[in-house]
Amino acid sequence: MLTLAAFVFVIGVLITIHEAGHFAMARLLGAPVEVFSIGFGKRLWGFERGGTDYRISLVPLGGYVRIIGLGPDESDIVGDGADEIELLPRWKRTLILLAGPLTNIVAAVGFVALAFIIGVEVQAYLDDPPVVGWVEPGSGADLAGIREGDLVRAVQGEPSDRWRDLEIALLTAGGGEVLLEVERDGSVSEVPVTLGVDYLYGFGVSGIKPFLDSVVQPRAGGPAAGAGIRAGDRIVAVNGKPVAQYYELPLLIEPHPGIEIRLDVIRDHDRLSFDLTTMNEAGAGKIGVVPLFPTVVEKLGILPAIRAGFIECQRMTIQTFQVIGRLLTGKASIRQVSGPVGIAQISGEAARSGIEALIMLMGIISLQLGIFNLLPIPILDGGHLTVIAVESIIGRDLPLKVKERILEVGFYLLILLMVVVLFNDIVRYLPESVRQFIFRG
Repeated sequence: MLTLAAFVFVIGVLITIHEAGHFAMARLLGAPVEVFSIGFGKRLWGFERGGTDYRISLVPLGGYVRIIGLGPDESDIVGDGADEIELLPRWKRTLILLAGPLTNIVAAVGFVALAFIIGVEVQAYLDDPPVVGWVEPGSGADLAGIREGDLVRAVQGEPSDRWRDLEIALLTAGGGEVLLEVERDGSVSEVPVTLGVDYLYGFGVSGIKPFLDSVVQPRAGGPAAGAGIRAGDRIVAVNGKPVAQYYELPLLIEPHPGIEIRLDVIRDHDRLSFDLTTMNEAGAGKIGVVPLFPTVVEKLGILPAIRAGFIECQRMTIQTFQVIGRLLTGKASIRQVSGPVGIAQISGEAARSGIEALIMLMGIISLQLGIFNLLPIPILDGGHLTVIAVESIIGRDLPLKVKERILEVGFYLLILLMVVVLFNDIVRYLPESVRQFIFRG
């Protein structure tokens, strides 16, 4: 219920902000507004005020504001129809169409800034220089000769000053070869690394990880929790073999499925030993623990928070267009795109993490919503703006019927995209064996 409530709240607020941008600009320019709708299709509930019908509609895939003189809109695709009316001047239509996405972008800066004012908890290593702490054996990085202690300075010529920069660059690169600029013992060299591909999300997999202490959080009902291991315990040995960091645990535990092992842990400066029997998961031993990443709270004053919000949104905008470019060129997988189910899950997790996490998520989604709506796709604001640009070039407005057909094409493309991302979301909830069969054949 919390997940559903968080999803409805996040999407409802962001759609309302978007449509309010269109509405406010239309009113400012003196254009009459017939309908302010959250959702498309049949009117479920609403009220009229000042000549505008404020409504909630049946199809929860967005919303629209029907503005006299703007031309056909999303409502015409789902049955209301458009009338032949005199259109507003192109400059007014342009400002009204731009207002929605730009309001989302401005709101994104505000949400991110507010999260920083409240205080954002982040994993501490993300802002550290990307010094390699672990290389997965057999990975692309391992085969390329990357070693612990190397400093990764750039990916494909783009600087990676922090771990967060490096992780995003590698994850969104998809599969194939990338060129890393690596510093080792004071000398810099370019190292080609062939990335693997995560079959579930289509993310690039390099095998490069930061140092991670073997401090664990046991999962309820797992062997570790049943044996008495607690959150914050640091595992220092498995069957007498020393453990220097978390990534060594699977190498020492997975070869022993369904077998009793001994763990030595440090708790409050005391060394304790625990005997437990591992779970057998597809032939691999598991003890039911996850790592505990050290975190820091970033809390800023109002002006520094606004500046941080602007910088973060600028960074995310650049990364978004980089991902879009990789999607269009086939260098990234469409599996990286989440739909309503994925957004709902993330919203629920953010709500459980705290109000600051939920506000930060709203900022991220608001920014993506603003950027997505500016793309030159029919039915989106960017598609309408593209039509206006064409009309400006040819010196006349396109016939209404032509615009309606363009909207229909965009609507069906949007539905197709929705089917794809829903498929992505649903598959992630299927059993591991089924997911591997779908994506790996």
